[in-house]
Amino acid sequence: MAREGGPVWLLSRDMPQSDIDLHVDGRAARRTVFDRTNPAPFGAGAMLRLEPDIGLVSLFAPSAAVSLPLPGLIEEGSALLLRPADGALVVTRGSRRAIVGGREAILLTELAGIGLLPVQISRLDCLVMPADAIGERACGHAAELRVFGAGNDALQMLGSYGAALLRGMAPVRTPELCDLARQFMCGLVNIMSPESAPPGQPRHRPDDRMSAIKSDIEARLTERGLGARQIADRHGISLRYLQKLFEDEQTTFSEFVLQRRLDRALRLLQSAEAFETSISEIAFGVGFGDLSYFNRSFRRRFGAAPREIRTSQRAIVSAQA
Repeated sequence: MAREGGPVWLLSRDMPQSDIDLHVDGRAARRTVFDRTNPAPFGAGAMLRLEPDIGLVSLFAPSAAVSLPLPGLIEEGSALLLRPADGALVVTRGSRRAIVGGREAILLTELAGIGLLPVQISRLDCLVMPADAIGERACGHAAELRVFGAGNDALQMLGSYGAALLRGMAPVRTPELCDLARQFMCGLVNIMSPESAPPGQPRHRPDDRMSAIKSDIEARLTERGLGARQIADRHGISLRYLQKLFEDEQTTFSEFVLQRRLDRALRLLQSAEAFETSISEIAFGVGFGDLSYFNRSFRRRFGAAPREIRTSQRAIVSAQA
């Protein structure tokens, strides 16, 4: 008799089964075990996917850096949306670099040359889609390695829908339901990057102006007194207009500055060249004026203390030596 479709767990032999809940929708999920001939993507301890496969996967305790494409999970000609539940995902392509925090997401459409490094992530949600299903605007955001904020309405809906599928609460066991689920998820990805403002609402965010403002902020992150009015005056716009530019990206000036300072601190903590620099020097060097606030903010964004990140990175460097 053919097996009924639904959620499927794949486990590493080293993953204690008590570490995850192997029950989905009130019943134990079927299990397949990872081994050396069937390695887990990202060195994950467990993976949850669906039968039939619709490109939706949750990876638990991912720990290994990878380069895309990733045979067996992500092939050329695919687009990929990644969303860590916590911690951070470091994404690099050439000289470009993005850091995706907990419940944020990033869309990748050109996979060649992409490097991915999970940092203190307990679960990484992945959605693989046909690249030709992604709209022009979304492709533009992907080319810039733009991070979608946790408050993005379409992203939140996608997260809720994906969770329902992987918990067996919204079964997709027929080809028609599989196609419908894929189309719905691709549609949500595309409206995460709207083509234009809603009718009757003026555009407040010319891309060239916002790009110039962000570049100016990056250049001045180390200034502890950096403020919104200072930046508004430098660019000849009102404070309210500056605030609106950031509101259109579902964030605020203060949140953006904090995120960029924390991201810069993470890069320094992971850099072997800065291993001898104290954590307080790094905190003050990226613009923080209070070490306790830096430590609290860092743990909130990345799920670990700065000292834990540095210790983990030193262990990786030592193992590779």
